[in-house]
Amino acid sequence: MTEALDADRHDRQVRAFGQDGQHKLRSATAAVVGVGGIGSLLVQGLAHLGIGRLIIVDPDHVEATNLNRLTGATPTDVCDGTSKVEVAARAVERIDPNIPVHALQDSILDTDVWMSLRCADLIFGAVDGHAPRWALNSLAVQYARPYIDTGAEITTNGSNPLDVSGHVATVTPGGPCLLCLSGYDPTAASMELDPVLTTAKRSAGYLHDAPDEPTPSVIFLNQAIAGIALGEALNLLTGWHRPRPRPYTLIDLAGPALTAIDADPQPDCPACGLESPRGEGDATPPPHFSTPTPPPRP
Repeated sequence: MTEALDADRHDRQVRAFGQDGQHKLRSATAAVVGVGGIGSLLVQGLAHLGIGRLIIVDPDHVEATNLNRLTGATPTDVCDGTSKVEVAARAVERIDPNIPVHALQDSILDTDVWMSLRCADLIFGAVDGHAPRWALNSLAVQYARPYIDTGAEITTNGSNPLDVSGHVATVTPGGPCLLCLSGYDPTAASMELDPVLTTAKRSAGYLHDAPDEPTPSVIFLNQAIAGIALGEALNLLTGWHRPRPRPYTLIDLAGPALTAIDADPQPDCPACGLESPRGEGDATPPPHFSTPTPPPRP
């Protein structure tokens, strides 16, 4: 039964992309950083596709407000304080127990975690904040790894949504990096990493572990973004469609519309330009991460 199941599991995919494409997927390691709303969908999609190995990274636990979009999470996980990486790993086990999962309940802003992603053939980012995106972009540039950044945004006027949109940014060796694509703000990233400034803001009451006003988030937007990101990943790993990926795709579900934006690498880009550690790998030390001082216990 098990042998027949394994033989038939990807039959419909093989008919679409060929046995060689499926072999490339099974031989690849993918890392997913941030396994919340979008990230949980990416992990499960990769498991269904038949990825060879997964590395998943997220420091957080499941909260009740995650249940509307964190696929695989249950109310029991909220009560038990289950980590998001545990939920993601559990989902992979149920989909395909033959896929090894290395789960790291930690931040990408930890040097050891950052270094552990060097072995990935492809990296997904489903993170909040500028500093995590800076860290992932630095890794992609230094080690010449494809990196797919994802994000969602819903702006509202009271109870009326004004904008329901998202993006998929694809960074490839030799192409524009995430900074070239204006995917993060270096100044904001530096501020997020500054322990002195962070501590001062906490003391003054201007900074907390979570935003004062939670941002809207819905599963259908996350599904649209994850689907496009998985399509880009499949193309990068198997070459099934386009000769080169779209650097930036905007998803507007209010339209609805998809807008593909082309771009070129900037020679003077501090992240990937001529003076950057592009492609230097272990010859260049990892970035320096400052860890903000935790708030005092009450």
